[in-house]
Amino acid sequence: MKNTDVRREREARRRQGYREVILHAAERVICRKGFSALTMNDVAREAQLSKATVYKYIAGKGVLLFEILAHYFDDMAGRVDEVLAGPGTAVEKLRLAIRLIIQEQESKSYVTRILWMDKAMLKLMHVYVEAGGKPGSMPAADRKRVAVLQGKMERIAQMASRIFEEGVASGEFRALDARRASVFMQAVVEGYAHNRFWGGDGPLSPDAVDVLTQFILEGIRNPEPAGKEK
Repeated sequence: MKNTDVRREREARRRQGYREVILHAAERVICRKGFSALTMNDVAREAQLSKATVYKYIAGKGVLLFEILAHYFDDMAGRVDEVLAGPGTAVEKLRLAIRLIIQEQESKSYVTRILWMDKAMLKLMHVYVEAGGKPGSMPAADRKRVAVLQGKMERIAQMASRIFEEGVASGEFRALDARRASVFMQAVVEGYAHNRFWGGDGPLSPDAVDVLTQFILEGIRNPEPAGKEK
C-alpha cells in the first residue's frame, strides 16, 4: 500500500473516530436535557473537545439529528453485514439479524423516547416524511440529507434481502420475492419496537427474538422438506 493510501486511511479512521465521539456525546446530552435545550457548546463539553472541532465534523444543531440517524443506520448495516458474512443457515442468519436489530434498538431506546417527545424532533421528522413532496417543498440541503438517509435504509433492506435469497437457494424458504420479504421483516421488527415505545420501559421479553422469527418463518418456510424446520 502506498504511503498516500496509508495516510488517507488513517485520516478516514481519525475522522470517523471523532464523529462517533461527538454523536455519542450528543446522545447523552439529549437524554439529560432534550434536543430543544441542547446547544453545540453542551456537545463540545460532553465530548471534551473544542467547539471548533465539533463544528468541523458536525455542521450545527440543525443537522445533528440527521447525523445521529445516519450513524444509527451505518451501525445497523455493519451488524447485518457481519451476519451475512458469517456461518450458518439462512434461518440462523435471519434469527441473528433480528436479534442484532432488536439489541441495537434497545440500546438506543432511551434516546429515541426523548427525541420522539421533543417538538424540534417532531418538526424534523415532519420534514423527513414529506420528502416525497414537490421539489420546492423543503430546502435543498434537507432534501439531500433525507436522500442520504433513504439510501442507507435501502442498503440495509438490500442486505436483508440476501438472507431470503440464500434461504430460497438452499431450499429453506419457499419461492418468494426477497425484497418484499425484507420489507415485511422490517415492518414486523419496527412494529414491535413501536409497540415497546408506547408500552413503557418494561424489560425486553426473553423470547422476543424467537417469537418474531417464528412469526416470519411461518409465512416463508419451505413446506416440502419433511421434518426440516430450523
